[in-house]
Amino acid sequence: MKHIILWRTILYIVGLNILALGTTLFACGQLGVSSLVSVPQTLSFIIHTTLGHATTIFFVILVIVEMIILRTVQIKILLQLVLSFVFGWLVDFYGITVGLKKIPLEGFGERIPVTLLAIICTALGIFMMVKADFVLIPADGFVNVISQKLNKPFGMMKFSFDASMIVITIILGLVFLHRIASIGIGTLLAVLFVGQLINLFNYILDKTKKA
Repeated sequence: MKHIILWRTILYIVGLNILALGTTLFACGQLGVSSLVSVPQTLSFIIHTTLGHATTIFFVILVIVEMIILRTVQIKILLQLVLSFVFGWLVDFYGITVGLKKIPLEGFGERIPVTLLAIICTALGIFMMVKADFVLIPADGFVNVISQKLNKPFGMMKFSFDASMIVITIILGLVFLHRIASIGIGTLLAVLFVGQLINLFNYILDKTKKA
């Protein structure tokens, strides 16, 4: 049992770091970010702060809304609150070490590979965190609460949440920046491939177990 808990903990921590790296790489690619990152990135442009800080603010808001909907304070919700600050710090950490501005990318030839790597990291990070089965990131925790309250499938609510994030991002950009920010081909690629890659990782894991 101790070995299983240790393995799940390692899996979760590694997955969390990979997801944070994917978030940073989306910003580096400059071709549009995933729906999850779109609101925080646009918020960071509006209030002139780092992507990590904006992500923490966004996640904290989601956690507060969760508690309002549930009308109670649960341990798993409080852990999501802690995770909001940890994840935001990790995003800024990778922003510094990977270098959002150290290596400016020019043209699709440089930006597409970085964006594709961001998609792979995002899918792999989510996959590992789900398999570890610990604390959900606030975005998924919010979707989970909504799906339970409305008695709707998680997948359906996740799609609706992602779509609403894109709409909110467009509105925020037009109102405060007078342009559409954070949305681009990278956003479309993320919508098309993150879920498919997670399914692929699950398929590979199942095949490995049966071998």
